[in-house]
Amino acid sequence: MRDIPGFKIDKWAQEFTPKAEIKLHGSYATALTLNELQKLSSDSSRSPVDFDFQLAYGTATGLPALRKRVAEIHSSENVKLTEDNVVITPGSIMANYLVLTTICGKGDHLICQYPTYGQLYILPRFQGVDVDLWKMKAENDWIPKVEDLAAMIKPNTKAIVVNNPSNPTGTVLPDNVLKEILALAEKHNILVFADEVFSPLFHTSDPPPPPLVSLGYKKSVSTGSVSKSYGLPGIRVGWVVSQDPAILEQVITAMDYTTNFMSQLDEGVAAFALGPDVLPQLLERNLAGCRSRIATLDEFVKRNAGRCSWVAPKGAGTAFIRILNRDGTPVDDLKFCNQLVDKYGVSVIPGGQCFSDEGLDDFKGYIRLTLGDKPRFEEGLALIEKLLSEPEDF
Repeated sequence: MRDIPGFKIDKWAQEFTPKAEIKLHGSYATALTLNELQKLSSDSSRSPVDFDFQLAYGTATGLPALRKRVAEIHSSENVKLTEDNVVITPGSIMANYLVLTTICGKGDHLICQYPTYGQLYILPRFQGVDVDLWKMKAENDWIPKVEDLAAMIKPNTKAIVVNNPSNPTGTVLPDNVLKEILALAEKHNILVFADEVFSPLFHTSDPPPPPLVSLGYKKSVSTGSVSKSYGLPGIRVGWVVSQDPAILEQVITAMDYTTNFMSQLDEGVAAFALGPDVLPQLLERNLAGCRSRIATLDEFVKRNAGRCSWVAPKGAGTAFIRILNRDGTPVDDLKFCNQLVDKYGVSVIPGGQCFSDEGLDDFKGYIRLTLGDKPRFEEGLALIEKLLSEPEDF
């Protein structure tokens, strides 16, 4: 039997979040009901569910209307994608799995932005890929240096993996950095894979970066879903987008061995949500909630200066905050988060425990909080402050 490495963030959440009454550990905009989703439509006659729809098997690549909408979202003025550039998958975690299992194999080398969602580097490593981590640092506002990336390239480097916007930091790689990455990749004939599940959750007035696949480099691939930015994690709909038909063909072949077909009910709801009569209102709702939480967190960090620090997120659905002991050293984040649940019923993710690579302690003292519009968000922050005020350190 193979020893599959544990997915630390899920393991922690499965053990501790059932104890929590105030759940601030998530990473998505507040989930909607079907009724709420329907009310966002500018066409009141439309419904998220077509009750005359036959519940048959779908197609291997997904519902054409949904693929068309995803293609439009990933297009630019210079690069117009079509439904043929899109494969629909059961959530972005499956999209990532399918891409990662096809772009690299044993003996290949992959470079992954870090910190990030653990699947993006743990899965390739488990499959025998040589993985190096392209590290971001808080003192650089979590923006990695492209010159560091260039120095990591080896003769057998097959892929560069980025997460934009970033989980957990909320970093947004700007347009110029993305273009530098692609130019470097093109020089060395390396595929670039972007997990863009948190796009288009962008929280500042800065111009948002374009989808990676819209920048003209054929050996690029993007994944996403309706779970995070669109607040629909209960329908398992994600996608893979690329201009390279060989990549998509391999993804479809890999999917034949896993889920085979999508749930057409889920696809129908997703197509409704991404439709032009719903999408603007949906994004406005979700962005307003996240931006409100960022403002509240900014006040929290300022109020607790000396005990908390952060780089305010410019995108995504999470904030990454460092908690310090009274002597200025980082807290034991696992102990802090466990006590927060046990004493006060509040769940946040221990950042050092869940986002540091195995055997490392790169993010000691960090906690990850949701930016979702939770009704008890401020109450949860008050209880975090209460734990900070206790006489013992962590």
